[in-house]
Amino acid sequence: MRDDPHRPAERTAAARALLADPWRPAEGDPSLFLLIRRHAEVLDRWFTQRLGYRLVVDADTARLTKSGHLPHDRPLRTRTGRPFTGREYVALTLVLAATAAGPDRISLRDLVLQFRSAAADAGIALDGGSAERRTLVTALRWLIERGVVRELDRSVAAYEADGRSDALLEIRNDRLLMLHTPALVGAQSAAELIERSTDSGGRAALRRRLVEDPVLYAEDVTAEDWAELRRRTGEEVRFLDEMFGLRIEARAEGLAAIDVDGGLSDIDFPRSGTTAHVALLLLAALTDHHREGADPMALDGEIGRLVERYGRFWRKDAVAEPAALRLEAVELLRAMGLVAVDPAGVVRPRPAAARFAPAVVVVDMDDDPPMMLL
Repeated sequence: MRDDPHRPAERTAAARALLADPWRPAEGDPSLFLLIRRHAEVLDRWFTQRLGYRLVVDADTARLTKSGHLPHDRPLRTRTGRPFTGREYVALTLVLAATAAGPDRISLRDLVLQFRSAAADAGIALDGGSAERRTLVTALRWLIERGVVRELDRSVAAYEADGRSDALLEIRNDRLLMLHTPALVGAQSAAELIERSTDSGGRAALRRRLVEDPVLYAEDVTAEDWAELRRRTGEEVRFLDEMFGLRIEARAEGLAAIDVDGGLSDIDFPRSGTTAHVALLLLAALTDHHREGADPMALDGEIGRLVERYGRFWRKDAVAEPAALRLEAVELLRAMGLVAVDPAGVVRPRPAAARFAPAVVVVDMDDDPPMMLL
């Protein structure tokens, strides 16, 4: 029987979805989950053999466990998009410890008691104050949004304002176990955890860099790895096109896996908004005047000139704090692989920065405030 001509496109769509969001419960997108289940065997082989990842698909949950190269600029985020704080990471870990292998239904009050017991076992002091309650609720909401915890009666939100409030929760212990990554199991210290999470090199490691980072520079890998990667570029082109529909762009300075429609990118750039506009204009200043690098003082000078010229188009709070604006813009450029930042804070444009040459157009409409277009 001839193969279904739609299968390749379906597999690619499922692989892209898992790469972009490795946690896929059935209730989040039933049709997508069915697609993942339909092609689970092939997807598992792709991710395992080509990237060294592990895919687990059960009756209603798909979990892609990534290991090796995990970019540091992709934190857990709250439902508003704010990155988790250190305290919120601790709270989430304590909730997982408190609920592991526990009952599938628990009151919020009992969970709080177990949460505090887990904290005491870890030597973490808690005061039961409002800040602690907000942190715990943030961790619980993150689990609720992913279908690991379900509110059966009342909401955990009330606990933020009232420590006496209660709710009835359902714990999906099967999903709870899927959250952990192999690097966590048995680690006795932060140093050991970091060591376990570090890429050991090899073909799969380089391929992970290609799909997880905006660009892979030759200077960021060993000469041997770079020579091997260039030798088998044709194989990478085939694999990444088949799996994710990515196009490889090869230059002497590095390789980039281009996502034509942008659906895989967790950070869009260029884009609208003050920070992105400042970042793009700062990048142009770096490539034009600071190819060897600019220290914080020089960067602040560039930011000052940009604010003086275009500040009326940007957020007032950002314009009022140009040093903070500089940090935001530089971090965005660094996350996109467009600049390198050394320990002294010197920012140097990287080769891919040459792709961007912004032109500013001010549109002054008759009845509306002027707009800046980049």
